[in-house]
Amino acid sequence: MNIRQVRRKLALGLVVSLLSAGLAACASANGASTTADGKTVIRYQTYTGMINLPELADELGYLKDFQLKPEGVVQGGPENLRALVSGQVDYAGAFNGAIAQLASTGAPITSVISYYGSSGDVTASLLVLKSGGINSARDLIGKKVAVNTLGANAEAVLDTYLQKGGLSQAEIAKVTLVPLPGINEEAALREHKVDAAYLSGAGKESALSRGGLKSIVTDTDLVGPYNGGSLVLRNDFIAKNPTASKNFVAALAKALHYTQTHPVDQTRKLMQEWLVAHKRQADADALNLYKGTGVATPDGVIRDQDFDIWISWLKSRDDVKADSIKASDLYTNKFNPYAKAS
Repeated sequence: MNIRQVRRKLALGLVVSLLSAGLAACASANGASTTADGKTVIRYQTYTGMINLPELADELGYLKDFQLKPEGVVQGGPENLRALVSGQVDYAGAFNGAIAQLASTGAPITSVISYYGSSGDVTASLLVLKSGGINSARDLIGKKVAVNTLGANAEAVLDTYLQKGGLSQAEIAKVTLVPLPGINEEAALREHKVDAAYLSGAGKESALSRGGLKSIVTDTDLVGPYNGGSLVLRNDFIAKNPTASKNFVAALAKALHYTQTHPVDQTRKLMQEWLVAHKRQADADALNLYKGTGVATPDGVIRDQDFDIWISWLKSRDDVKADSIKASDLYTNKFNPYAKAS
């Protein structure tokens, strides 16, 4: 077992340990709290340089019966899931592979809507210096690659790239992943602290706009258009707050529908206005090159294939047991008002 696998398994072990202690501790609080005027409080974590789908829904006026309450900044989906299962937040956004791995341990969580993906001109790329001499998967042996977190989308795509590039498992183990905040990955690459960086969204577009970098592969080159991540609720939250759960997800679906049916410039403007109003100017500036969510299905409807591709990846690495998880058990579309039409 290489160091990357050890770190992933330690992180997963922490999540599993939180399931009993954390969920027990929040058992009395898993009925959502309300404000004095009757609004349901939704606790969540923010991402640097990004805006969450509920935040856009709030800007659009779809969350009038809710109050969003940020509970700090998170770097990646696995960390966000830890906060969810320990009761620190009421929803989490994470890579579908990370959701599947956690659910395979018995974690009582359900994905309710796709919130990011890669399709059209919205993709993630493995970026390298044009002058760095890296042009293929084999050139990465012995090199360092910056990713936002371990055990998530970047690692899954990178492993797929290395496998398709003909590397053996022993050779793949020689590619070192370096977890860094997305906003620091470009600088680390340009300063030769890493040899490649996996970037997506506005961060990728911004990095490429400054020249000197090139993409050697995109995620859609490897797996085609896909939904990369879902927003997740705890099952106890859904059970104790059925109406709030339905209305919350419906608002998110309406917000995603808006992004898919309106010009991207219009969506970007709304996102930046919300961020500025909430004193997050730096995050607003980071969205200047935003191109969309990349969600591959209309209105964020979830499909088996959104999980199956990553379940196969997890099984190939022995991260989940062969029969421990089934895609259809990981999600529901019942709260998405557009699901039947889709």
